Amino acid sequence: MIQVDVFWSFAMGSSLATLAGEKLRREDSVFVNWYFVYTVCYLAMIFSPSGVYLLWQHTGWETMFFYGRDDLHGLFPCLFALTNVLFGVVGFYLSARLVRRGSEPTAHALWTTSYTCMFAILTFGYDRFIYAGTLEEWRKGVRYYVEDFFATEVFCTLLVMSVFVLPPLYYAMWRWPSGPHMDRETRSELLQRALTPYVRVTGLVISAYLVLLFGVRRLLPARYHVLPEHWHVDRLFAFLLGQALFGALIFVPLAFVPLRSARKPKSS
Repeated sequence: MIQVDVFWSFAMGSSLATLAGEKLRREDSVFVNWYFVYTVCYLAMIFSPSGVYLLWQHTGWETMFFYGRDDLHGLFPCLFALTNVLFGVVGFYLSARLVRRGSEPTAHALWTTSYTCMFAILTFGYDRFIYAGTLEEWRKGVRYYVEDFFATEVFCTLLVMSVFVLPPLYYAMWRWPSGPHMDRETRSELLQRALTPYVRVTGLVISAYLVLLFGVRRLLPARYHVLPEHWHVDRLFAFLLGQALFGALIFVPLAFVPLRSARKPKSS
């Protein structure tokens, strides 16, 4: 979806630079190294084309049912493809600079916060994210059950795309942090460094939503309301569910980072 892909692209570039860690710190340049080349190739050859395909084939869903194909200028797909790579490069560069200065906690906060922004858009707007109909049906107010989405062509397309999008990303997140220094304690610290800002930002979003829902909406006139009137506690439950499920998907590679091999004792 165009509303989330910029955050997703940034988060992927940022996470890969952060998880390259010590290896990236030893490189002479942020850009002239294997990790940057791998990231750019992944974004340009796999991630960006998948987004452009969805924009062309399922325009309504990819724009969260704000636009149809006839509503978009020809430059829009070009800019969309560009940002899907550009924001990943920006994320990689910023996190690489942080890692090379020894600010790994800040780098972890950068990519996990970007993922939280992505998940928040999807879950607070879940009625658009999992809508099973077409743009015309959305505009007419046709309703579908949540489970209907899982029988749509869009959902099947996402499943097929995951076969190409996830393995290269998972491989880098799983392999790059490994090394002679990686033992069980170090792996636990790595996972904790990533999870801590993720949980903190989740709590911040929950608090902000509760203030807007029960504070601003009840105490101030309607013209000052930030949230749409049809948004209620269900959006918060959707956000929490999304943070848990999507969070598990992005953190699972870190839980299985290879440990250093134990040295065999020399035979006498």
